[in-house]
Formats: sequence, structure tokens, C-alpha cells
Amino acid sequence: MIDLGDAYDVSNLDFYRQHHGQQLYYRWEGTVWWRRSPESALERIFAIAGMNATKVFLCSGENGSYGHRINRELGLYCDPDTGDVLTQWQPFPHQPPVPVVPIANRVVQGDVTPKITTIPAGEPYLKKVQEIPLTYPHPLAGDPKYRDHCPGETFQGTEYFTTYAVRPGVNAPTPLWARDCPWLPWMKLGYGHPARLRLETTNQRVDRFEDLNPKLIEVIRQRVHLYQHTPDATDEPNVTSTTYFKRHFDAYQAGEEFPIREVE
Repeated sequence: MIDLGDAYDVSNLDFYRQHHGQQLYYRWEGTVWWRRSPESALERIFAIAGMNATKVFLCSGENGSYGHRINRELGLYCDPDTGDVLTQWQPFPHQPPVPVVPIANRVVQGDVTPKITTIPAGEPYLKKVQEIPLTYPHPLAGDPKYRDHCPGETFQGTEYFTTYAVRPGVNAPTPLWARDCPWLPWMKLGYGHPARLRLETTNQRVDRFEDLNPKLIEVIRQRVHLYQHTPDATDEPNVTSTTYFKRHFDAYQAGEEFPIREVE
């Protein structure tokens, strides 16, 4: 029996302390919707199967302890009905199919500052919802080469994280992640097209690499072995779907298969 009588403080660095330097894996799956215009209804266009290979570290600095997280992140866009991994997608009947570029972020890292969350007395966990607005100049804007792949001068989106501060021994609901954003560069809808995306996923930590989605395991073993493991440190810049597309634009134009083969 878990004692819920008193309030309970949870530090966000407890996880970093407990799993310092360990190889961790996360499995995330969900749906991608789109709205072709502001007046259109949401349409389900993809299922998505993703993973993170993650390491966390408890670090010490001038201002005390902080957490550092390094991720490798891979996500495959799939047929929403069959679950088959998509290599091409046709946005409209009058347009030719385009290559599908998966999420392939070989490095996503950042620091976490200490924070205490208090779970009220009588409650097994505390639900936390974080909404993060994203507004910045679109990385493809201003270059004529990418005009058909750029939704506009400014990227405007929002990310939503639903997580839980949990007492020891308590099982909380599955964390959720969602994102509202412009269409992706590989969709090639033409400059200024008003279509918007909505991504919704569940996220759970699994014990082993082999517990990830079998489709991801196959792709990683065949094409991108580095996603099996996370480095202990790296000075590589963070990768996003847009910077990955920009880096491999010539391969996209040539119709090559994605994800592009990568080595350490």
C-alpha cells in the first residue's frame, strides 16, 4: 500500500541521477493529421512510428547540479490504414508523388535546470501540461532553390507535452506529445501554401532496443546503425527535420531512398 497521506516533492533531476550514463530507449507512436486550408476539416494522412535512443547525465556546474540529455531520434511516416512505411506520397491528384523524408535527427541535446514539483496529499501523481510556442525565421526562406518546399518566411507552431510527476511505486498514464506546425518541406506544396499539420503521439520507455517498433529496428539495422546507441558526448549541432532535409536536398531531388545511410 502506497502512503498518499502527505504531499510529496519530486525533483526533475531524480531521473538523471538514477539513470546517469545508461542507454535508454523510448518508443513513440501516433497519428499525423492535416488541414489543407483554414476552412478545411482535419484529415488523417499518416501514422507515425518513432524512437529515441537516449542518455541522460547528472552534471555539476558553477550554479550547482543540472541535467543533460542526448538523443538520437528516428520517426517513420506510415500508411494510416495498413501501417506500411511510406517512401512516396502524393499530396494532390494533379501532382506527382514526392519522396517521403522521415524524421532522422542524429543529435538532439540540451540541459535541464533543477525544478521541484509537489504532488498534493492524497494524489498518486500530478499531471503537467506544457505548451511551448515556436516562432522563428523559416530556415528555407529566402533561397529560391527551396521555394516550393517553404511554407512561408516564418515558422509558427506549438508543441504540447503532457507528463506526470509520480510518487515511487505508482504507475502513471502514458505521456503525450503533440505539435501544431506548417507542412513539412518534403511535401512540396509550394511557397505560402496554407496547409497545417497536427501530430499526436504517445511516448513510453522500453527496456531494450528489441522492444522498439519492428519497422524501426529493420530500418536502423539496414541503413542507420548509429541510432542503436547514443554517444556519451558530442559537439555536433542539433538536427531538425528541416535542417536534415536541407542537408540531403540533392538526394531528395534524385529520388534516393530515405533515411540516407549514416555512420558515426
